[in-house]
Amino acid sequence: MIESLKEAFNEVAKLPEDEQRHIVEIIKKAIASEKRWQSLFHDSGSERILGDRVAEALAEDAAGESDYAPAM
Repeated sequence: MIESLKEAFNEVAKLPEDEQRHIVEIIKKAIASEKRWQSLFHDSGSERILGDRVAEALAEDAAGESDYAPAM
């Protein structure tokens, strides 16, 4: 375990138990989300789906239907 993670856990250990539980849930949800994204990106069909979404977004933009405004 990296040192900064150990330090973070030590800080969390000083918090009240209900706050510790809340932080545990946040961490678990973040890990589950990361695993889900990783599985989606490694799915053979995801490249096609992403390509379809990109094409749709570009078509909407070309038709003036997007909310995108470039930064000045």
